[in-house]
Amino acid sequence: MKKLIALWMIGMALLSLAACSAKTPATGTEAAAPTAAVTENGTEATATGTRDRNAVYEVETREIWCENNGNRIYGIAYIPVSKTETAFPLVIHAHGMGSNHRAGVGFAERYAEKGFAAYTFDFPGGSRPGNENKSDGDPLKNSAVTEASDLQAVLDTALTWDFVDTRHVFLEGGSMGGLIATMVGLDNPDRVKGMILQYPALYMPQAVTANYKSKDEVPETLSFGDDYTLGGVFARDLFDVDVISRLGDYPGKVTIIQGSEDNLVSASSIEEASHLFRNAEFHLIEGAGHGFDGEHQEKAVQYGLDFLFANT
Repeated sequence: MKKLIALWMIGMALLSLAACSAKTPATGTEAAAPTAAVTENGTEATATGTRDRNAVYEVETREIWCENNGNRIYGIAYIPVSKTETAFPLVIHAHGMGSNHRAGVGFAERYAEKGFAAYTFDFPGGSRPGNENKSDGDPLKNSAVTEASDLQAVLDTALTWDFVDTRHVFLEGGSMGGLIATMVGLDNPDRVKGMILQYPALYMPQAVTANYKSKDEVPETLSFGDDYTLGGVFARDLFDVDVISRLGDYPGKVTIIQGSEDNLVSASSIEEASHLFRNAEFHLIEGAGHGFDGEHQEKAVQYGLDFLFANT
């Protein structure tokens, strides 16, 4: 069994690639100027929509299962309760590598209280031991490609739910979930209104595949830490994933929320990558690491809400 040494070297030397490539879109077409990068002390997005920021909703939770490739996918929807509205903007949260649907609950609850439905789910085979995962699936068969397929299936299903305003569907993801959300957003520009990316692992493909000259060199199993074993498909599939060259193709708006002290995803490189999008905001939360909690999560929630109100 071979250590997957490069899996989370996203904040290391390989991400210096961003500084070289993030000045102009790969398509050769000049991207529209993104909103200036801001810090936690910077300007907030200005709401242009018509939703009432002062409204507070009661929230209904609903267990909803989706299906993809023979696997049942477990998730929970957080739905605002209203006497006058029947359909709401929707945020679909994609959790990070090894985590589960709980990663999105703190955001989903707060979004729903402010009138935005949210759905957070377990990626099949996407959780490390100790993190309960109610979906079907085998970790040895899990990869960015299978997770993108699962998120695509969730998106397709969500567009049929009666409480969803299908004109305003957003993808949200943290870490590897941010990579997956970006992959699916790029493939669905007409159906995904925008994306909320939290410390997104956009350079994971380059970081992982740098360990191998070809797919043939990837062993059958990979270890991540002492208790987390992945299948070789995890690395092999990443040879075929490249979101960086496609970021300029996405027409929707994007907000990226990053911690200044993240030791896994380089803040400077993700800020550079943000300029590849046509319309992206970059928010740096000072002192936050790889993952948000406490006051850092509160700031991330507020940035997410600012974005949602500005785009609905």
